[in-house]
Amino acid sequence: MGHPVPYRNGQEHLTDEFHWLEAGLRTLLEIGGGNPQANPLVGTRGLVVTADELRELEREDKGDHPAESWLQYIEDRRRWEQSIAASAEASMKAGIDLPLSLLCSRLRLTVWERRLLVLCLAAEHSRKYEKWFAYFNDDATCKMPTPDLALRLLCDAVGEQSRARSHLSGNGVVRGLLLESEDPFAGSGNGAGHYARPKLKTAIRLDERAVSFLLQTEVTDSRLEGIVTPFDPQEIETLPLLVPNDPVMGSVSGLAERLDEGHVPFIHLFGPVGGGKRLRLRHLASARRQRLLVVSLRGMPADSERAEIAMSRIVREAALTDAAICLAEDRAVSGSTVAHLEQWDSALAKYARFARRPLVCWTSNVRRQPTELPMPPRAGWICGEVAVPAAAVREMFWKAEASDSDRQLPETLWQELADKYRFTPGQIESAWRQAAALAAGRGQTVPNRADLETASRGQFRHRLAQLADRIVPARTWDDLVLAEEPYSLIKEACNRFAYRETVYERWGFGRKLPYGKGLSLLFSGPPGTGKTMAAEIIAGELGLELYRIDLSRIVSKYIGETEQRLSELFSEAENSGAILFFDEGDALFGKRTEVKDAHDKYANLEAAYLLQRIEAYDGVTILATNLLQNMDEALIRRMSFVVKFPFPGPDEREKIFRAHLPPTAPVSDGLDLAFLAARLDVSGGYIKNIVLAAAFLAAGDRMPIGMEHFARAARQELRKMGKILVKETFSPFFDSNFETFG
Repeated sequence: MGHPVPYRNGQEHLTDEFHWLEAGLRTLLEIGGGNPQANPLVGTRGLVVTADELRELEREDKGDHPAESWLQYIEDRRRWEQSIAASAEASMKAGIDLPLSLLCSRLRLTVWERRLLVLCLAAEHSRKYEKWFAYFNDDATCKMPTPDLALRLLCDAVGEQSRARSHLSGNGVVRGLLLESEDPFAGSGNGAGHYARPKLKTAIRLDERAVSFLLQTEVTDSRLEGIVTPFDPQEIETLPLLVPNDPVMGSVSGLAERLDEGHVPFIHLFGPVGGGKRLRLRHLASARRQRLLVVSLRGMPADSERAEIAMSRIVREAALTDAAICLAEDRAVSGSTVAHLEQWDSALAKYARFARRPLVCWTSNVRRQPTELPMPPRAGWICGEVAVPAAAVREMFWKAEASDSDRQLPETLWQELADKYRFTPGQIESAWRQAAALAAGRGQTVPNRADLETASRGQFRHRLAQLADRIVPARTWDDLVLAEEPYSLIKEACNRFAYRETVYERWGFGRKLPYGKGLSLLFSGPPGTGKTMAAEIIAGELGLELYRIDLSRIVSKYIGETEQRLSELFSEAENSGAILFFDEGDALFGKRTEVKDAHDKYANLEAAYLLQRIEAYDGVTILATNLLQNMDEALIRRMSFVVKFPFPGPDEREKIFRAHLPPTAPVSDGLDLAFLAARLDVSGGYIKNIVLAAAFLAAGDRMPIGMEHFARAARQELRKMGKILVKETFSPFFDSNFETFG
């Protein structure tokens, strides 16, 4: 016996399969009624009952042995199947994939199930089989295979029909994954008054995805577009893992290898968007030589019935293509319920039962407990956090993105960007693409520092603007008039944030600090002394967004609502890296009082909760208060910096006056800012108002800004403060006619 000849493609394989099928149909025709062309009543099958048909039924009832020609066909079919199997095996060894063989292997189909697959596929492959099926179904309108035909044609013996029926039931893999019609042995499914075919005469047909897989007309079920993104194992070769000795990869790979057969690995990875959760799972699937189907839970239909249909298609796709399933929950909220959880339970249980190598993954931005997830039976669960990588790794990712152009940029730039922006790998990749687009808009091939800074700031996705007031930094260090000590403290605070990665990570201090690595500042001082301006300057220096939160508006009289608002605020801040500027800190952080009632108890709990979130926040938080002596000692002790903003003296006030006068503003020769600073005992915020009001008064008079305008503006501002401006204040400028400026 010679060596089997491999098939060149799947079509050659199917041609041989259809050969034994057609031989069976001809044999069945021969023993059941001769040549249909010689039968004058052949066109009335299903409408007229002939004597030959009755004699055939009588012969079956008596249990007569099958015709000799049928026994010969069964023997011939076995030999054909052995020959086909040998050629198919030779094809697989030669690296030629045969869809039918792959499907049978992956779904562990029996010989009878494989025959049924060929029978149903024939109806989709060529219309010539429609007449054959209509004839044997005794129904000119039923041109598809039926259970009756399958049982008569595909069984080797009468006793095999009982087992064959189970393959057509709802519990079998063929019925569960490959056929689209209703279970012929599970109720009629027809309403009263409607004609229902006998169950054995119900048409059975392959699902269109099973057909497209076998005929190689579709790589992935097109009905899953927008829901499923497939990744083939060979694609990962162009996406190396840049994180050396990644502990998360070690854990998940170890779980998949350790589990016994029959257990389903269930891997839950959580962490910020762009952290590489799916990339790690693609590497895992690639190592197993598996495809990966990433299912967007946001893309799933909201309707329960349509969602269940989509789940069935996902499970079918995964089983057909030997794929792992990754359910991606990108915007999860802690404590929320997974949509369609019970239906996912059923779908994944089906996947675990039918797939040859089931692997289920779940990715989300928050950690889920096992009870919150759809666990298949006998699941082996592991959970891993994919956090923002260390600064050194972030620097590696920046350099990898700029590998072709880094020689044109300063070598220190990558460390600066890595230290400044705590980005995930996905954010770094996106920032580089956007920066390159900005450069291309100017006709340049390499982005500059400004492009990279702009693109990096554009990576932040958050809803802070709905929870707080954004302040766009417009002040500079030159605008800040402060004594040397508070000025130096603010400078030092900026340096601490700028060099945090060097100290905490590169020098190892972070290993000794499980929390409290962020920067927290307490600003204290009278109103208008520059606390908000200092917050602006810090934001501008660090290149971060600034949001002001009025704690008096956050605090709620309803128990638990304050904590909920603060939790939402910090969750959004963690997505943005923004500076949180808490104004009116006295509203929550006044000295704790003796607990006399439930209100006092929960007020203290609210303060403790905010302090806990400030300590856990890796970014910058600033609290402002007018009265430092009223603040809780525990808060003061835990602040990174306490900066006192003193009331400005005459020299500082003169500098503030000058800082608020633009060089382009017209001023009279007699304007004496030193005199104004000495006579007006107000803070910087009020000085700003006086300067601006004086400018508008001068513009209305169509004159340069002079002392008379400052006098009128000062009187208006002091009246708002509840103070009176007497004429001696501006003596000797307006001794005689001071009243005219009121």
